[in-house]
Parts: sequence; structure tokens; C-alpha cells
Amino acid sequence: MSSEEMLYAQGAKIWITHPEHVWESATLEESYRKGAGFLKICTESGSLREVKLKPDGSDLPPLRNPAILVGQNDLTTLSYLHEPGVLHNLRVRFCERQIIYTYCGIILVAINPYAEMPLYGPSIIRAYRGHAMGDLEPHIFALAEEAYTKLERENCNLSIIVSGESGAGKTVSAKYAMRYFAAVGGSESETQVERKVLASSPIMEAFGNAKTTRNDNSSRFGKFTKLLFRNQMGVMYLQGATMHTYLLEKSRVVYQAQGERNYHIFYQLCSARAKYPELVLDHQDKFQFLNMGGAPDIERVSDADQFNETVQAMTVLGFSIQQIADIVKILAGILHLGNIEVSKKFHEGSEEEDTDSCEIFPNDIHLQITSDLLRVNAEDLRRWLLMRKIESANEYVLIPNSIEAAQAARDALAKHIYAKLFQYIVGVLNKSLNNGSKQCSFIGVLDIYGFETFEVNSFEQFCINYANEKLQQQFNQHVFKLEQEEYLKEGITWTMIDFYDNQPCIDLIESRLGVLDLLDEECRMPRGSDESWAGKLIEKCTKFPHFEKPRFGSTSFFIKHFSDTVEYDVNGFLEKNRDTVSKELTQVLVESNMSLVKQVMCLEEIDTLSVDTAKTSTLGGRVVISAGRKQQMNETRRRVVPSKQHRKSVGSQFQESLASLISTLHATTPHYVRCIKPNDEKVAFKWETSKIIQQLRACGVLETVRISAAGFPSRWLYLDFYMRYQLLAHRANIDKNDMKQSCRNIVMKWIQDEDKYRFGNTQIFFRAGQVAFLEQVRANLRKKYITVVQSVVRRFIYRRRFLRLRKVISGIQRCARGFMARQRVQEMREARAGLILSKYARGWLCRRRYLRLRHSILGIQTLARGMLARKKFYAMRDNYRALQIQRFVRGALARRAYQKRRRDIIICQAAVRRFLARRKFKRMKAEAKTISHISAKYMGLENKIISMQQRIDELNRDNSNLKHKTSEISVLKMKLELKKTLEGDLKNLKAACQDKDKLIEALNKQLEAERDEKMQLLEENGHAQEDWVNQKQSWCSENEDLRRQISEMIELAKNAEVSQRTQEDRMLAEDNKELNEAYQRAIKDKEVIENENYTLKEELSRLTAGNYRLHARTGSNASSQNEEDVGYASAKNTLDINRPPDLLSKNYATSDVTTLVMKLRAVLEEEKQKSKYLQEQYLKLANRYKPSEDSYRPACGSPSRGT
Repeated sequence: MSSEEMLYAQGAKIWITHPEHVWESATLEESYRKGAGFLKICTESGSLREVKLKPDGSDLPPLRNPAILVGQNDLTTLSYLHEPGVLHNLRVRFCERQIIYTYCGIILVAINPYAEMPLYGPSIIRAYRGHAMGDLEPHIFALAEEAYTKLERENCNLSIIVSGESGAGKTVSAKYAMRYFAAVGGSESETQVERKVLASSPIMEAFGNAKTTRNDNSSRFGKFTKLLFRNQMGVMYLQGATMHTYLLEKSRVVYQAQGERNYHIFYQLCSARAKYPELVLDHQDKFQFLNMGGAPDIERVSDADQFNETVQAMTVLGFSIQQIADIVKILAGILHLGNIEVSKKFHEGSEEEDTDSCEIFPNDIHLQITSDLLRVNAEDLRRWLLMRKIESANEYVLIPNSIEAAQAARDALAKHIYAKLFQYIVGVLNKSLNNGSKQCSFIGVLDIYGFETFEVNSFEQFCINYANEKLQQQFNQHVFKLEQEEYLKEGITWTMIDFYDNQPCIDLIESRLGVLDLLDEECRMPRGSDESWAGKLIEKCTKFPHFEKPRFGSTSFFIKHFSDTVEYDVNGFLEKNRDTVSKELTQVLVESNMSLVKQVMCLEEIDTLSVDTAKTSTLGGRVVISAGRKQQMNETRRRVVPSKQHRKSVGSQFQESLASLISTLHATTPHYVRCIKPNDEKVAFKWETSKIIQQLRACGVLETVRISAAGFPSRWLYLDFYMRYQLLAHRANIDKNDMKQSCRNIVMKWIQDEDKYRFGNTQIFFRAGQVAFLEQVRANLRKKYITVVQSVVRRFIYRRRFLRLRKVISGIQRCARGFMARQRVQEMREARAGLILSKYARGWLCRRRYLRLRHSILGIQTLARGMLARKKFYAMRDNYRALQIQRFVRGALARRAYQKRRRDIIICQAAVRRFLARRKFKRMKAEAKTISHISAKYMGLENKIISMQQRIDELNRDNSNLKHKTSEISVLKMKLELKKTLEGDLKNLKAACQDKDKLIEALNKQLEAERDEKMQLLEENGHAQEDWVNQKQSWCSENEDLRRQISEMIELAKNAEVSQRTQEDRMLAEDNKELNEAYQRAIKDKEVIENENYTLKEELSRLTAGNYRLHARTGSNASSQNEEDVGYASAKNTLDINRPPDLLSKNYATSDVTTLVMKLRAVLEEEKQKSKYLQEQYLKLANRYKPSEDSYRPACGSPSRGT
């Protein structure tokens, strides 16, 4: 059986092409036989298919790698090195395991996850420090560590080349590589160097990055950063850095496609316009250069914060405040320059449009702002935007610009200003990063654009792909060199590896009469055009195999690059290659009053890679003066312009820079990072196979795999190979003391073709597919051995199962018999219990029936006796009520007869008395008519008048006495008012007593808190003493007596604390008791005072009432007495305590008023003394329980001192 038949056996996994997923996994339904014309397969989707084959089997589908090799961190370790195997391995690592880094030989493949990954912290840097590549998982830090270690060990120059398409993560990868070098190459004395190196990234991103449809932070220039190191005591320290840029995309300043933005710095400046009111900026949508793409914002990015970070980084890197202000003014001037409106111009005296000229109004606001910001002459700027100068040998001609020409001149000036400003900033960064000390060695980090192909490809894509061709050639040569060195080190024979050489494609671009040469020649032609250049290309370059002319038209051409064939549109090639700008407009800027504008515009176009620092000098030129106007054109008309023969095209400059870069890379040891963009939607961990396979082909990963597969890609250490495949050889061919010979026996037994393997000094080398073949043989042997083991194991399992079953059956029978016996006994018990239960149930039923009947009879008897008793009671009650009715009726009849008789008698008496009165009236009427009777009456009246006069005199004397008494009563009223005041003071004193009670309660609570704190301190002291004792127990035996004494002292201290605490609690309880007793005494004294006041008031009221009754008091006096009673209403609510005996014994009705006043004064003085005594007692108690500073001190100290 051949090796192909063994590998393509039934059930083998293979790869077949798929129109959408590129490759699809399938399984062989039938084994392959040599000479078969087809294969029956089953795809992953379950469909059955037949794949046609050639008779010689040369087009067999690629095999899948064994499961043990799937997900390997190095693609070159795969047994089958082909496109589907590489693609599947990357997909498993990226999608299933979410690992973004994978090795491919010397290449690090980095797939952009579009998500934040915790992979770049300081702890990760420390983890990779000191570890070789392969010891840990693939990482950009592992590659950087490999370069740094080689730098320390060999003191040679190294480089890291980061490439990939836009949005693949090149800039981020380069940034993290430089961060690693700054971290491991830093020193405590030169932390400023690392800070500057890291601070350069925000500046370059702000001025050189922009949002595109593929990437929100796309680098629109190439960058080669050289990190300079010096050797100090065998350790490499970061000394400085230099930066070299390539092919800035100047066209983005004036034009952006839909969904794209201009450079970040413009939007950052607009967001911070409030800080710079002198720039007269507005919202970004108001500027022509910023609103073309219609996507002014970036998700989750704040332009204002980014601007602050950019300014801070510029400050760190040595930009002065004036420089930053001038740079901001130049940027704002570019924005206002784009808003200068070029309008139509009409012939004088008519409304006909002049198509050969245009107009810019002198009062254009943006023209004025631009001239003010750049400090140039506004009129000169306007003039040279509207006119252009054509020079001849002795004179020049001014020609007006059309609208399109004026706009083109304006845009060219804006691009030129920004390009010069970018060059100036890079120069300042290089001066700041490189301190000028002696350079020892460097590590270069190249962040270069990857291979690009769009629907419309122009000059930028041509230069980018040309650079990638050169880098791919350098990569191929380096990979071939490494393979050769590996084989020589292992001492094996090898043959020349055939790999793709893209030198013919490079010759097409840069050789004589190549693309660049013809482009420069056409640019030098006075009437050169894109169409004529395309014609020359088709005529001259058809001989190159990598050039193709279009089928239709002549405005494009094709170049077969190493990754794909690209169609280039010739429109705009000449203009972009010339990169021309009006010399008059540049002269206007050179004559600016701003020093920075002058300095920027005078910068030379130099190769920064060969010169570390940019130098500025005046360009060589000549003074051009018109012969016809010599007198008018004096110093104001002179200008310095570059000589035409010294000006190089953009393509020539780029070619020279690229050649310098390639020579630099050849002089270093390169390391490669290939960044892959998994999808265009920027979705996290989304895998688009067609897009990724295109990038793998373009970045050279698959070419690396092909070169590795052409040699001996699979390599095994002897020990690892022996441990894996020792079962493939007989025991007699195994010698554990000679691993190399044992491995040789295994390989020679199973692989007959000696060209399929090589034995090195430390490793065994296999060609592609041989490890998979050994894996298949190993799997077949394992199946055979497993079958034998399975038969023995199955016999053992079934025998054990039989014995276990027999044992279980015997147990079941035993349990069943016991169960049946127990069930029969249980039935007998239940029958006997049933009889007993029925006996007791019948007895219970009979008893219940008897008791129910007895209860019913007793109830009937009770009801009957009650009914008879009620009937007897009702009869007696009716008899009693009848007697009462009879009694009341007889009484009513008797009273009625008595009243009638009494009324008759009264009528008779009235008639008799009326008769007698009439008779007496007649007699008295007759007597009144006599004189003696009248005189007798007059005598009686005189006597009454005299007695009444005497009575009046007595009343007058009494009235004078009463007036004197009234004056004394007013004095008494005033004293009563003072008494009321004292009563108010007494109430206030009572309220103060209540407040003091609350204060005492608060003090009690504070005392409790202090007691708790004291207990806590005592516990802490106890714990501290216990810890101290435990520590002392570890001392030597000589301190045993001292430790025992200390323990006794601690016990005495605790006892003293307990006794002191008990004594303090007892004293506190006694003080509280004394305080309560004093408080009760105060309440009783207050009640006695209130009762005495009430008694005095009652006695005073009685005294005044007795005196007034003697003199017939009026109603007004009585009302005043009532008003005084109202003032003492609160005293009525107090307890009624008897008056003192001395007061009761007095007779206030007959006492003197003066004596009463004196007694009232004595009582008032006595009350004042009692109040003063109560206040003094309360103050003493409050001061006694007032917390002092000593009460807060820990109580645990005194016992210790006492001890």
C-alpha cells in the first residue's frame, strides 16, 4: 500500500474548494486507490459529492492536519503546510480561543480583534521579559523581547517591520512594540527619554492619521522610527529616537471620500475653538475642507480630549507655547483658505460670463482671516490666486485663472502648507528625541502601509504597492537566508529552494524606460499629459511580463504584483508626481511676518533616513526680472525660487527613500509583524474568510508557508520524537541510552524514501506530510493494540457483570422469602387486632347511644319544670299588678274628692274676707278726711328726715375711711404683681430643673458610653498583655522567674481594675441616689411654696372681701377681684396643703393692714432664700457629675502603676 493510499483512507479529512468560504472540510466515504478517477466525499453540510482526479493523482485534495496539530501557535509546525491548513489554524485560534497572535516562522501574524484585550499591561511586560520566542504564547512583546535580547547579546542593529492593510492594527502594534522597548530599556536617570518616545505617538496620529471607510484611525503616511540604545555595563539603555516619514497623503487635506475625514488635528482644533477665539473658528461642518465626507465624528472618541492630549505631548517634546500657538494659527489658516470663495466674473459693461477668468472679492472674510493668521499680504494672496505667471527667457506673462484653475491653485497651496508643516513637526520631534550623544545601536520600527487595491487605483496605490514589492523581495531573501543558516547549523544536506522572485516586477517599475522613468520624462515635457504617458507605457513596457495593457481604452494599465494583479487609472498621475504649487503663492508665504511660516516654507525636501536631523537652508535660485519693466520691478519684485534642474518628482524622491530604507533593513536583523483585518464592519471577532485569505496572500504569509513547505518544515527534537513515536518500533530497536539511534530506527523502518527526512545534530527534519504519515501509522497501530486491550477488558467486564448479577439474584430471593413471611405474620396480627377493635367499637357505640338518650331526657325534664315555674310566676305577678292598680285608683278618687271640697271652702273664705275688707276701707276713708289725722302724719315724717340726715353723716365718715383703705389696696395690688413675677421666676426655675434633669440624663448616657469605652480599653489591654506574655514565652529559660512575676502583676492589675470598677459603680449608684433625693426634695419645696402662695392669695381675698362687704362694694370692684383670681388659676391645680398654724391663728378680719403687708414680705424673702438654696444644690450636683479630662483617660493605667 502506497503512502497516498494509506493517507487517503476511508474517513480521512480533506479540504475542498468552496465558492463562498474558499475552503470547506470534507470526509472520504471510500478509500483512494491509485489510478482512480474520482473521490467520493461527504462535506460538513452533509451533502455527498464526487471529486474528479487526474489518473496520476497529482491533484489530490489537500489533507487536514491531525487534531493534535490544530491550534498550534506556529504555522510552520503544521504537518500539511498549505493554504486551507493555515487558514483553519488561524480561525480556530482567533474565533474559538480568541487568540490574536500566531507565529509563522519568523513572522508574527496579528489579527485585529476590534475589542479591548487585557494583553498589554505592565505585568504582561514583566512576564515576557527574559523569555525567548516560543517559551510563552505568541505576542508582540515576545517579538520585541527577541529583538532586545539580540541587541544586548550581539550589539547589532535590528528592525521590526509592521505591515498590513488599513485598519489591520499596524499603528497599534508598532506603538506597543515601542512601549515595550521604552519599558525594558529605561533607566531611573533618563525617564524623560521614554516619556518623549511614547509622547510622539499622539502627535503623529493627530497630524498623520485620519478616518477612512476601513479604519477610524488610519495612518496616511509611512513611518520608520529608530530607537537609539547605548551600551552601559553590558545593559542597553534607551538613549533617544529618530523618526522618518514617507509619502504623506497630501490630497486628503483638500478632498475626502464619502464616510471619511480629514486629518484628526483639524477636528480637534475645531472642538477646542473656545480656547482660541483669535482663530475665528466655527463648527467643523462650516469648513469646506472638513465637511466633504459627511462623517465628522468618530464613535467613542472625544476630539476635545484628544486635542488636550496632543498639546500636552507637544509640550513634553519641547514645543514652546509660541510654537504651538503658531502651528494652531497655520492650521486655522488652512481651513479658512479652503473657504475662500471663487466666483464667476463678467465682461465689463455686459452680463456675459468671462470663462477664462474668475473673481475673489477683496472683502472676503475668509481671505482676510487667512492673511491675518498667516500674516501675509491679503492683496498679494488674492492676486496670485486669480493670476498665474508664465516666464520666458527675458520676460513673463500674467494669465488669469479660470474658476477651476484658481480652486486648484488654492488647494495646491493648502496641501503644500500642510506637507511643509508636517515635515517641520517631524524635524522638531527628531531634535527633541535625539539628544545628540554618540549612537551605539538601534532598533527600527517600520509602520508601513500594506498592499492596496481598490476599484480606482491612482498614484498613491502605485507607490504603496511598489514599496510592498521591495519589502516582499527583502523578506523573501531574508527567509531563504534563515532557512540556509538553520540547515548549516544542523549539518544536513539541502538543495536550492525555489521561491517566487519579484525582481522582474521591480524592474518594470524602477528600471530605465520603466514606469517611473517614463513618468518623470513625461512630467518634464511641456505638454505632457496622462493620456500620452499611458500611450508610452503601452509602447515601451509591453516587453515586461508583469505588464498588461487594457483590452479597451488607453487610460489605464495593469501590473502583476506578487499578491494580485492591479489596474491603475492614469488620471492624475502626472499632477501628483509633479506636486506643483504656484511659485508666486509660495513666495507670498515666504514673505510672511510670522517667523514659523517663513521657516516652514523654506524647508528642503531631504532624505531623513540618511540624515538624522532635518536641516533648513535657503534654496539655490535665481532672480527673475522682466526686461521691459526693470525700473518698476526692483526689490519688491525679486524672489528666490528653486532651480528646476534641482527639483525632483515625488516618484523619484520616494524611490530614493525606499532604496535607503531597504539598504537600512538589509543592514539590520529584521523581524516581521503581519497585521490582518478580519472584517470590514469592525465587529469584534468576526471572521470573513475571503477577505483574510486575500490579506494572507498579499502580506507574504502564504509565501512563507510555501518556502517552508519546499524544504523541511516539520522539525522534532530527538527526545520529543522518541516520546511520541516509540511505539512504532520493536522493543529490540529501542535503546533508551541512545535516543538518536532509536529515532533513526523508527524513521528508517516506516519512511523508505531518504529524501523525505534528514537527521540533524539536535533535530529530525521532515518534508511536508511525513509527520502526518507517521501520525496515521501511529493511529493504525494504536487501533490494533486497542482492539486487543478492548477484548481482554470486555471479557473481564462481562465476567464481573455475571458474578455481580448472580450475587444480586441470590440476595433478591432471600429478601423475597423474608418479605413473604413477614407479610403473613402481619396479616395474622391485623386479624387479631381487628377483633379487639370491633369489640371496643361496639361498646363505645352503645355507651354513646345511652348517654345521648339520658342527656335528652334530662333536658326535657328541665324544660318542663321551667315551664311550670314560669306559669306560677306569671299568675302571681298578674295578681300583684291588679292589687297595685286598685290601690292607685282608690287614691286618685280620694284625692279628687278632697280637692273639690278644699276648693269650695277657699271660695267661701274669700267671699268673707272681701266683705270685711270693703267695710274697713269705708271706715279708713272717712277717717282720712279729718285734720288731726294729717298733722299726726306730718310729725312722723319730720322725725324720719332727722334720722335720715344723721345716717347720711355717718355714711360720709365711713366713705372717707374707705377711700383711705382704697389707696392702701392699690399698694397691695402692686405687691401682688411682684408676687406674680416671683411666681413666673418660680416657673422658670421649674423649667430649668427639667432642663437640668435632661442634662443629668445625658450625662448618665455619656457615663455609660465612657464605661463601655473603658471596658473596651480594658479588653484591648488584656489582649495586648496576652500577646506580650505569648511573646515572652519564646525566650530563654533564664527569664522564667521574670515572666511569672509579670503574670502575677497582670493578675493584680486585673483584680485592682475589677475592685476599682466595683467601687466606682457603687459610688455612682450612691451619687445617683443622692441626686434623686435632692430632686424629690426640690419638687416638695416647690409644692410647699406654691401652696403658701395660694394660701396667701386666699387670705388676702377674704380680707378685702370682708372690708368691702362693710361698705356695700359695687359691681366694678367685684369684677376686679375676679380678674385677680384668674391670675392664680395655675395654683388651683396644686395639692391642697393646710396652712401653717401661725397663719390660721390670725384673725385677718380685725388685723391691721400693715401687719399683713409685713408678713407677706417675710414670706417672699423666705421663698427667695429657698429658690437660691435649690439653685446652689443643683449647681453642686451638676459640677460633681461634670465629665473632666481625667474621666476620658484609660482606667487600666492606675492598677499597673499601683502594682
